[in-house]
Amino acid sequence: MTVKQQATQDIVQCDQGIEHKIHNNLEENYTFKVVSKTDSTYRLTFHFNHFKLKTTSNRLGVLVDVDTNKPVLEGDTEGKIFSGLTRSELQIEMTYTGEIIQVFGAENMINNMVSLAGVQDEFTKQLMIESMKSEFGSESLSKSFEQLTHIYPKQKVKIGDTWTNAYTGEINAVNTWKLKNITDTVQLDAKSDLSMIIEDEYTNLLLKGKQTIVVIADKNTGFINEMTVNAEASNAFDLNHTTHTNPTEVTSITTYKIK
Repeated sequence: MTVKQQATQDIVQCDQGIEHKIHNNLEENYTFKVVSKTDSTYRLTFHFNHFKLKTTSNRLGVLVDVDTNKPVLEGDTEGKIFSGLTRSELQIEMTYTGEIIQVFGAENMINNMVSLAGVQDEFTKQLMIESMKSEFGSESLSKSFEQLTHIYPKQKVKIGDTWTNAYTGEINAVNTWKLKNITDTVQLDAKSDLSMIIEDEYTNLLLKGKQTIVVIADKNTGFINEMTVNAEASNAFDLNHTTHTNPTEVTSITTYKIK
């Protein structure tokens, strides 16, 4: 199946009465393919077809502008790095309830991305590799994929029943799911308590908030047809400064659709 993902995120921080607004716009297109299964797991391949990310700031202008569908210009190191996403294939081992057991191939993908940057200094290469593991390492990708796949309970349920699970990673969420209906599709929704940390050189903000998830899934395969995630969070406090914090709000909308 090929998934089209679109996400927008707005971060608004007030520092001494001055607002700093950051807007992230992400578009991804990727393909999962089931290649084998056991009595309890699937083995899938995963491939990025397209990756587009633009980050803008009302103070600093364009911070990131990457689109793997566009030719990479000479001197565009960032573009060269991200072009490696579409040149690699991963393998995923996943339970029938959507829990990711392991992602294979992430290390090779990161090495390819760094190699495409053309960096010669070995120390700089290793710094880049370690930095990219937080986003594209096996553990990070596992947690990211689970937010798309880990939507089912371990026990049998009927319409109206609820169950809970949790996501960890850049965003931590405790989700209460409900089976809304079963027709030719499976219809689920969830309400979540979430937390996240935003760090920079001066602050270490803990944000807490709420999230809603609406899912329409294929009745036969269990994979999603559509998913919409709405999230809002604001800072509880600054982990570095107990007496002072900058008011911060984060809102995001993420949609997934099978093409």
